[in-house]
Amino acid sequence: MAGVPDLGAPKERRETELALLQAIYPSELKWSEQRQELTYRTGEGGTLVVRLPSDYPGSSNPVLVSATGCDKTDLRNATRDCMTAMNIQPAEEILDALVQAFEELVMQRRAQSPAENPMPADAPKVKFKTVVIWLHHLLNTNKRKLALNPTANSDAIKGITKPGYPGVLLYSGQTEAVEEHVAELRNQRWQAFQVRLDEPGDIPWSFLSPGISEVQTMAEVTQSIQGEGSRQAFLKAIGVK
Repeated sequence: MAGVPDLGAPKERRETELALLQAIYPSELKWSEQRQELTYRTGEGGTLVVRLPSDYPGSSNPVLVSATGCDKTDLRNATRDCMTAMNIQPAEEILDALVQAFEELVMQRRAQSPAENPMPADAPKVKFKTVVIWLHHLLNTNKRKLALNPTANSDAIKGITKPGYPGVLLYSGQTEAVEEHVAELRNQRWQAFQVRLDEPGDIPWSFLSPGISEVQTMAEVTQSIQGEGSRQAFLKAIGVK
């Protein structure tokens, strides 16, 4: 039909999308060719399973098989609500968006559930947090500037950013400041935005440079982190260790 772009055969587009997802989530995602099912396990312990019809992403959408939270609670209804809110259109690749929505749902449910070992009311709150974010890419100039310059509490955060493919963001500092900056970044349009480490601590990580600096390679990120324990935690978060 005139005016309608040729997006390619559904099978080819599905294979391309799956290859991208497996690059983004190498240890979290599993594809079963026999079952035509995609399984994603979050770092919080949740599990999502969807079946891909043969004509996805042509005229059909993913079919939800199961969804469980970190405590094995059934999240199928909540996940269906997320899928409805996404307003999925036929002929649209949506697996990455679905994975991210499910991960946020699991984290939200975990935050709402009572702690197994609640802290005493007078216990001091954790003051610091370290976050590692994996991006499919970081090229846009405005996003790179935002990553380097938090809108608020910039003096309370230190870190390192790496542009290119993939993009990596590493922040450590006062908990409230880090969380505000991550939320600000998450609200931008990303092809993939995955928090691979979210670690509270008594002290922030240390880096070679003050403030937030940009480097060009993953090796430079690792070299900029002070402390063998912190370096190993970073490498494990990005799937190297």
